[in-house]
Amino acid sequence: MPRKARVKKTIQRELKRATNVKEAQDIISELSAEVEKKVEEFTGKRIPGMTVGGSKVSYQWSDLMDMFPVVSFIPEETIPLTFQGVMVQALAGIEMHVPKCFKDIYDRHVRERRSAAKSIPHLGYETTIALGAGALPPRTEE
Repeated sequence: MPRKARVKKTIQRELKRATNVKEAQDIISELSAEVEKKVEEFTGKRIPGMTVGGSKVSYQWSDLMDMFPVVSFIPEETIPLTFQGVMVQALAGIEMHVPKCFKDIYDRHVRERRSAAKSIPHLGYETTIALGAGALPPRTEE
């Protein structure tokens, strides 16, 4: 990929050849198209999850908006929801409009929480505390 200085000199040289503003605009648009084309050849098309140039392309909010339909729901608790490194904060009682992947994560969390509450075995002792129970009285030495 050419260095910035070389690209800058090329643009300046081409602009000096232009005789009017229209020609200069045409030259700039042609050169910017060429630069974008070269950058895409070097890096490849940006596809989340794909490895390009030795590093993995990370997901962004716009990628999730393109990949999933937007759904609305009202969470019952405040909890952070993370999908592929993109996080949203679900606030209890406030309607959210998010990609479906976040709703799926929240639904799975609610299912697991409810099933965990049902699967706790009865331990065989009272779970209520009798009145009067509390700290021991101060110890007196005789």
